Amino acid sequence: MRSIFFLFFIPSLAFAQKWKKYDKEAEGKLKAHISFLADDKLEGRRAGSAGEQTAATYIANTFSQIGLIAKGTENFFQPFTIDEGRKIKNTTFFEVGGKALKPGVDFFPLSYSPDSKTIEAAASIAVSERGVPWFIDLQEGYEEIKNNPHADIDEWIKTKAKYASSKGATAILLYHSGVGEEPVYNGKDKSEKATIPVIYFKRENFSKYFTDRETTYDYTFRIETEPNLRQSKNVVGFIDNNAPTTIVIGAHFDHLGFGEDGNSMLRTSERLIHNGADDNASGTAGLMLLAELIKKEKIKSHNFLFIAFSAEELGLMGSKYFVENPTVDLSKISYMINMDMIGRLNDSTKSITVGGFGTSPVWASVVKSDKKTAISFKIDSSGTGPSDHTSFYRKDIPVLFFFTGIHGDYHKPSDDWDKINYKGEWNILKFALSIITNPATSGTIPFLKTREQATGTSTRFSVSMGIMPDYTFSGYGVRVDGVSEGKPAQAVGIKAGDIVTELGENKISSVDTYMKALSKFKKGDSTTVKLKRGNEVLTFNITFK
Repeated sequence: MRSIFFLFFIPSLAFAQKWKKYDKEAEGKLKAHISFLADDKLEGRRAGSAGEQTAATYIANTFSQIGLIAKGTENFFQPFTIDEGRKIKNTTFFEVGGKALKPGVDFFPLSYSPDSKTIEAAASIAVSERGVPWFIDLQEGYEEIKNNPHADIDEWIKTKAKYASSKGATAILLYHSGVGEEPVYNGKDKSEKATIPVIYFKRENFSKYFTDRETTYDYTFRIETEPNLRQSKNVVGFIDNNAPTTIVIGAHFDHLGFGEDGNSMLRTSERLIHNGADDNASGTAGLMLLAELIKKEKIKSHNFLFIAFSAEELGLMGSKYFVENPTVDLSKISYMINMDMIGRLNDSTKSITVGGFGTSPVWASVVKSDKKTAISFKIDSSGTGPSDHTSFYRKDIPVLFFFTGIHGDYHKPSDDWDKINYKGEWNILKFALSIITNPATSGTIPFLKTREQATGTSTRFSVSMGIMPDYTFSGYGVRVDGVSEGKPAQAVGIKAGDIVTELGENKISSVDTYMKALSKFKKGDSTTVKLKRGNEVLTFNITFK
């Protein structure tokens, strides 16, 4: 079988024979690594979970056995914190008529409620008076906004809470008599806090505790929230050849767990483990095998930094943290190779996508096709995309990104180790080795800027401002991580590091609210963008094209 190695770069016969001896052994090692990382025991390697910790320890132990130098901040580990906003504390309660409701099951405070509040009251559903909580039917809101395509039920609730507070209400107790969508607790919501608690009673449970609109109910409740933080870590190993330049080879090792973060493609309510064999145990296994081979063969053209990133699935958090807190000199990095989902090479099409092709003029002389083979590949020039190479590209470092494509098991529990094409993955790794050992990639290679590629969102919109949000930013607003060529943001002078706080009449507290605001505009519309740049507050006029 001809390998991708021969497709991209035709090496000398001696070089090809040198790697051929590893073929059988390499496939076995890839299978061992992937089957461990994608085992049910690791419960999907969700960032910050015990399963992710087991995976991190496995990678660190493998790096140690290979003989890599620990290059984290704590041995091989580089810990970092995932800030997910706030969560409901277990001290939250609601009691009515001697009955205790279960937080999260029967009721929950909406995320823009005050962080801590206790109230005792006696009131009926039918009466809205000063000094007591008001009961409000969410169906009323859906009726009011049904003819306005730009209206948002969450904004309706917030407006209602402001009005109720101005009239002396001490809380809003929401219920839903209709069939519209129910609110959810969004701990990442950083919008302005309401002055009074806003509590939602789940539709199927409200009537259990409040049976009569005219009855006056005695109730006591307390809401409390606290920071919702997860601890995660990158795993970093190093080969120091005393070379003036370093190559970074990376892959993310986290996956979706049980789909708790809302990124599963499973459309049922089942709680199932997402093992992520291809995404991205395949790339992580390739990372460890490349480290072993480069160390064993004493390849000394560069130093080599091997990084297993976590929290990629949450917005490239691990790689973003590394480039902002590097354990090597970023200016000495020649280029970065990122491997994400390299385990499903199709034996019929033999097709692989190579991203980052435009980030250096060198890649044109290295990534070449042998037209005599049946193997094909797709070139993507952009240095950005929904994986960790983006973080390095934003530091003006040339990148290459290897990817065998989306498939029917993507982000589903069915992405298992027995569906991996191990021989195909080994061929991709031989391709990586051919690049690493190619004389054209020795020393520092030049960097080129490329077009921006959107990382995608579930919110539908027809316009783009042309900014790449920083998904790791935990403050109020959306911090700009990059600006696209030829888009409205670049035209008016918006820069990386700016924090967008308003788009037209819409307050921007997070990426979610930014996307919702964008969805209200169409091509040709003009509006204003308000942002913070250091201590300055700036306003720009933009037109969507």
